[in-house]
Amino acid sequence: MLVPVKRQPAPVIAVAEAGAVEPPVETVVRPNSNGHFITFAKVDGEATRFVVDTGADMVALTMEDARRAKIDFDPNRFEVVARGASGDVLGQNVVIDEISLDGKRAHDVHGAVIRDLDISLLGQSYLRHLKSVQMSGGEMRLR
Repeated sequence: MLVPVKRQPAPVIAVAEAGAVEPPVETVVRPNSNGHFITFAKVDGEATRFVVDTGADMVALTMEDARRAKIDFDPNRFEVVARGASGDVLGQNVVIDEISLDGKRAHDVHGAVIRDLDISLLGQSYLRHLKSVQMSGGEMRLR
């Protein structure tokens, strides 16, 4: 007489999908006590603190943030890249491979590494890639 042998099921091996990305979600940014809209985004994979600045033409990175993201720049080659309220802004134009904020990715983003910048600015060279940027009820909504 044959006795059935109970076999254990074969183990299931989960394979992470290469290049899996998080789906984009709406980002709601509330102003801090100074009225600035602060958020974190990834610059070439590095978490970076930004002020969302809808009035800035491009993304502006502090030298420290650019170094952490391994963006190539040379402070000896800084030149006037913009004009601010205080006058000429010295920096170097760069192209950022990728900026991602809650799954909202943009590639080949034009920006600049700026001398004496206290916090990086998330400007229009990234924001124009989004579906919308809205102010509502004192909050900024990025879609």
